[in-house]
Amino acid sequence: MEPSHPKAKKKRDTREHVLKAAAELFATRGYAATSISAICKASGVLPSSLYWEFGNKAGIFAAVLEDSAKRWLEQSGRSVIQATREAHGSGSDPLVAYFDFMAEALAEGPEFLRLMLMVALERHHADPHALEIVRSHRARSVEGVARLLVACGLEQPGPDGVTARDVARLTIACFDGAFAAAQMDADVTDVRRMFTLLHSTMTAALLPSKTPKPE
Repeated sequence: MEPSHPKAKKKRDTREHVLKAAAELFATRGYAATSISAICKASGVLPSSLYWEFGNKAGIFAAVLEDSAKRWLEQSGRSVIQATREAHGSGSDPLVAYFDFMAEALAEGPEFLRLMLMVALERHHADPHALEIVRSHRARSVEGVARLLVACGLEQPGPDGVTARDVARLTIACFDGAFAAAQMDADVTDVRRMFTLLHSTMTAALLPSKTPKPE
């Protein structure tokens, strides 16, 4: 492989430095309280280079959100695929493996979810492109969980016409709520316990064939 052109490498490095610094500032201070000068100081990038690469603060935030959303979606998508494969090989419930993964992932405080909640709470500051990024990636997450539910046996509408996509939206909403609870009151929030209860409820209500029969 040929070495990267010095100018191209410098541009990539500049972009990575800005994205890393801006992500931390946005997540800790919020959008409105994060200034261009603060991002420049934290990243070590000159304002002229920053404006050339991103245009303005809204452009920086959209790039940060897109980058973190992509990494989060790839990570969660791999977990869905792995959970499905493991279930097919062992006959176990893939939802258990997936919920275990999500409990661990949310405990680490994923950057994308922090930024997503910030967009939701500061919608009057958020650029429309940022909102579209959140909606697009959430829609893809819903589709991934829906496919996992179908693999668990929810192929036809369940009680009251509930579909796999309906349950997937509820599941993603529960993930959001569990993450927010963990941020606000970590000492008494047991995310894994929450997901165990969610799994038991979903299984009993929508996947009766998976529920052990009493002897």
